[in-house]
Amino acid sequence: MAYDAVIIGAGPSGLAAATRLAHFGKKVCLLEAHSKLGGLNSWHQVAGREISTGLHAFTNYSADGRGGALGKLLRQLRIKFRDLELYPQNRSSIRFPHCSLQFDNNPETLRLQVAERFPSQIDGFDRLRRRILETDEGEITSRRTSAREALSANITDPFLMDMLFCPVMFYGNPGGVGDGLDSERDAPDMDWLLFCVVWKCIFESGMSSPLSGMRTLWEALAGRFLADGGELLLSSRVRRLVVEGGRIVGVRLADGREIVGEAVFSSAGRCETMELSELGADGRAAPAPGEISIVEGVAVLDKPSVSIGMRDTAVFFSFSDRFAFRRPDTLVERRSGVVLAMDNYLVPEPSRRQILKMSQLANYPLWKKLDRASYREAKTASALGMAADLAALGVRLRDGRERPGKFGLFDDFFTPLTIERFTSHAEGALYGSPAKSRSGETRFPNLFLIGTDQGFHGIVGAMLSGVAMVNRHLLAK
Repeated sequence: MAYDAVIIGAGPSGLAAATRLAHFGKKVCLLEAHSKLGGLNSWHQVAGREISTGLHAFTNYSADGRGGALGKLLRQLRIKFRDLELYPQNRSSIRFPHCSLQFDNNPETLRLQVAERFPSQIDGFDRLRRRILETDEGEITSRRTSAREALSANITDPFLMDMLFCPVMFYGNPGGVGDGLDSERDAPDMDWLLFCVVWKCIFESGMSSPLSGMRTLWEALAGRFLADGGELLLSSRVRRLVVEGGRIVGVRLADGREIVGEAVFSSAGRCETMELSELGADGRAAPAPGEISIVEGVAVLDKPSVSIGMRDTAVFFSFSDRFAFRRPDTLVERRSGVVLAMDNYLVPEPSRRQILKMSQLANYPLWKKLDRASYREAKTASALGMAADLAALGVRLRDGRERPGKFGLFDDFFTPLTIERFTSHAEGALYGSPAKSRSGETRFPNLFLIGTDQGFHGIVGAMLSGVAMVNRHLLAK
């Protein structure tokens, strides 16, 4: 049977794209390499708790689900806001050695913090926000411009500039030279449109968390997809895109089966998708993978996070007044990172969510070189380093635990190799390739990118990407 669309990857973008197409009567086959839905945003058991893998925040929060990117997504997929069971953050902070800025889901909170701590910069900050709000981050363009240049035109204090960059980069900068920017400069930079995407996710809309994690949403979408006649194949890894006459005519699975489709939508990533085609090495340079990857430790606590010194929902920190954001020269970059307390979302029964996550930048090539024994030792050593860095932030992780963890004070610990294994992103690139395809188009006329490498980030952004690309390239026709 030939399908109207074959979709590679049952993560947020793939599930959204498949659900949208099936609702309009299209014959769709959704392929997922793993046995679970969700991609990096799946779920697993840690110390007896079900935890949404990779989930820090469900961004683009809306108090009623009617406005912004979230409202648009809910309308497109016919999801009821109440079914998401979203609960907002308490407060979060950007913490540098000589200054901290607090923010929450009210944009005015961050503005007041800037006005108080950087009074000479508030007019420039207001101009910057106006420019961000006026920017259409969904613009279909191949032009990439510097976010640092845009900030420099409005913010004259480099310290404030670095503080504003810190959360945005940790939640969205792919890194690497493919963004058309100078990756060797001392000051970190990223594409302006991508900066606007992430800024709006975090600061203009805000952060929240689904009460039951992401599993409920993924299974609900999959159920609707199947009820509308879609076909879902789990544990079905795509090994090759089948090319005939300059078009993709289908995909070949690892077990040898071939799935035929009129169009293919891939959430595998830009360079990864091209590598699946027989023309992936035809002499035309494939986009380079992003350089940014992370290590993350997960600790299940026996006490509330606030009792051990973690009062914020999230802390984006730098131990240096100048923020550095690039692939480190060591296994782990300990000068900065993100700490998240899941029980500091305003949820009922927070005792069920006493989970702390900590992420720091990591060097994929160095992790890749380790043999099995060295890899295990490096995970334990890196987890010990995280605990020490938490202590430097005033978070006494040891006081919140009554038992040892698998990795010292952490119950789980993943590396760039873990990301590569569960997402197939080359080199464990957390945010895919720096070279985004805003239109979703590729060198093949019926192969389209969805998800991170199309240009939107976060769970809501990825789902909107899937919806927007099938609307544009299939339903509109």
